[in-house]
Amino acid sequence: MPIRFALNRTCAPHLPLADFISLAVASGVKAVEIRNDVEGREFVDGTPAREVKARLDGAGLAVASVNALQRFNEWNPDRAKEAAAIISYAAALGAPGVVLCPVHNEDHGWSNADAERNLRDGLANLAPILRDHGVIGYVEPLGMKGSTMKNQHMAVAAVGDVDGWDTYQLCFDTFQFFRCGDTVLHQDRIGLAHMSGISRKDLQPGELTEPDRGLVFIDDRVDNIGMLRNLVAGGYSGFISMEPFNPAVQHDPDLLSRLRASLEYVTALLPKAA
Repeated sequence: MPIRFALNRTCAPHLPLADFISLAVASGVKAVEIRNDVEGREFVDGTPAREVKARLDGAGLAVASVNALQRFNEWNPDRAKEAAAIISYAAALGAPGVVLCPVHNEDHGWSNADAERNLRDGLANLAPILRDHGVIGYVEPLGMKGSTMKNQHMAVAAVGDVDGWDTYQLCFDTFQFFRCGDTVLHQDRIGLAHMSGISRKDLQPGELTEPDRGLVFIDDRVDNIGMLRNLVAGGYSGFISMEPFNPAVQHDPDLLSRLRASLEYVTALLPKAA
């Protein structure tokens, strides 16, 4: 199967939806990730899911995910309400899943035991909401300081403990994997992949932050090509979504040509089919 690329809304959060869709179509991707946390844009601004879906359908674009339910492993009544709203929106969009991000502030005060218990609590409480809507939860380990779920092994063990593999898959983010020094890729559990490149050389992986994330070119430190080669060669056929956060990339007047060049660079170096 040919590689299926997507664009995360982080590529151009400042653009109105129509312009973002035009960017995605012109870049040649097959899908987009809609975010629920961009002020003044779809979801946050109240645009109905059916309207967003109609625009995407008209452009020939699929939805790779809604990104994201934050702090899913800090379960409480507010989180339950938030989860229901995001998951129902995803279902109405026709999105296969919702990305799930853990608590990642450095002052969370949790012990390792707290993090393990809270992770299982969040997964167990989310599962029936996801099942009711026919939506997958893409569990995304985050590698920054303060993250309460840094590596894939922790996520895989917890999903297994709550008997959740009918409802959950991993979101594999190459940058997060690189940043936390993860070495074990649970390839058979991955349902969505994120890629972004790091070109700056002056910081250690653990010191990098989201605004450092750009497009993927030959100067990339993350080894996106090596990671994605292994993923695709192992049979992965899901979306690979470009997710830069660097403001200079997002506001680049030549963003379209740079996106095309980056996607062409990655395509040329990956296996042609899974």
